[in-house]
Amino acid sequence: ATTNARYSISFTKSSYQELVYQFDAKMKMKIFFCFIVSFFIVKAYEEFRGNQVLRIIPSNDVQLKVLKKWISSNPLVDLWKEPSAPGHVVDIHMPKGKISSFEKLLTAHGISYNIMVPDVEDLLNEEELSNMKNSFSAYAFNAFDYNKFNDWPEIRRELENLVSIYSSKASLFNVGKTYKGEEQIGIKVTNGDGRSKPVVWIDGGIHAREWISPATVMYFMNKMLIDQTDRRVSQALAKYDFFFMPVFNIDGYKYTFTGRQARLWRKTRKPYSWYQFPCKGADPNRNWDSHWDEAIGTSDFCMYENYRGPKPFSEVEVANVARFLKTLNLKSYWNVHAYGQYVLYPWSWTKKPAPEAAQMKNVGDVFAAAARLRYGTLYQVGQPADILYAVSGGSIDYTYEKLDVVYSYALELRDTGRYGFVLPANQIQPSGEETSDAFLAAVLAMK
Repeated sequence: ATTNARYSISFTKSSYQELVYQFDAKMKMKIFFCFIVSFFIVKAYEEFRGNQVLRIIPSNDVQLKVLKKWISSNPLVDLWKEPSAPGHVVDIHMPKGKISSFEKLLTAHGISYNIMVPDVEDLLNEEELSNMKNSFSAYAFNAFDYNKFNDWPEIRRELENLVSIYSSKASLFNVGKTYKGEEQIGIKVTNGDGRSKPVVWIDGGIHAREWISPATVMYFMNKMLIDQTDRRVSQALAKYDFFFMPVFNIDGYKYTFTGRQARLWRKTRKPYSWYQFPCKGADPNRNWDSHWDEAIGTSDFCMYENYRGPKPFSEVEVANVARFLKTLNLKSYWNVHAYGQYVLYPWSWTKKPAPEAAQMKNVGDVFAAAARLRYGTLYQVGQPADILYAVSGGSIDYTYEKLDVVYSYALELRDTGRYGFVLPANQIQPSGEETSDAFLAAVLAMK
């Protein structure tokens, strides 16, 4: 018999032979399936073949203005990192047909740039194939694999499974339904002592294409449930109850699994229109009722990826979470994104420092120091407008301003640009490990 923290399976000779037979049959099916899928990856997709991601560094206000003007005249451009200030990088996913003319524009104005991703199609193929390699054992044993990018039905089943296994210290919570009717669920994790404690909230997947975010939140959540040997876990659970919502924007996240063309979708899936032009979705991290539409980094037009919505809380997913957060004794809020490796704290909409900025930065620095220990991963700590770009209507400003939560943070996980939003699955475990270390260090450092 073999036993681990979650499963106990006993084998007789006959049952073992039957299991091997079933595994072999399923593996053959899986290999055949992967061959077919790989064929279609090569032959059928190719939507992004020849597309590139350019990293641009405007050195002055004139160059920044040129970039912003070009972006405003190309509303369907796929911004991976928005323009903010001279010296800050701008990452743009460029269709192959526009690359040459765009490079001429940059050269004509002396704007520095380099090719960050030579071919987006190759990047997506690498991610998809890496995810298949990590699917074999999960498929054979009908188990959840924490080292692959799982779709929403798989994540939902695992949440339900975990609360049935760890019922003494885990329970489901439900904040409401998404636009398309999915239950927005998560797991509350405690130490099982029956005492109500201040709450640490961690959500992922607010932007649909940032797959490493739900995977990393699931990794840390699982550690908090099953790791009986890490003293930091017991210390954190003695002080706080943890609420995990691995996928905030469920409708958008589900859509990214429907095909190659949908993979880089960012927003919700609620329909909008602009002068008879049909659009889908708003940016759920520009839709909170805090300095809504008061800064750059947000758009009035629904075709833009940072569309703020027609009003605060127009996106039901955001309204549901905001309403639920008000019911909690909230000590800390963490909104997990990718990419860039940043620890961000309020204010997001302005460079003006918040009254508790020093306190926020101190815990952010603790997070960054702990994240560096395993793999040397470097995080920058600061206000978004200073080190990234300004954002209005964001979740961390809302929790700080309206709910008085000093320890409000947005994380940008791996990497710094080699893969961007399209990390291969072999990045999940190191991201989960270093982020778990950092979360534990940070929450234990809070006053």
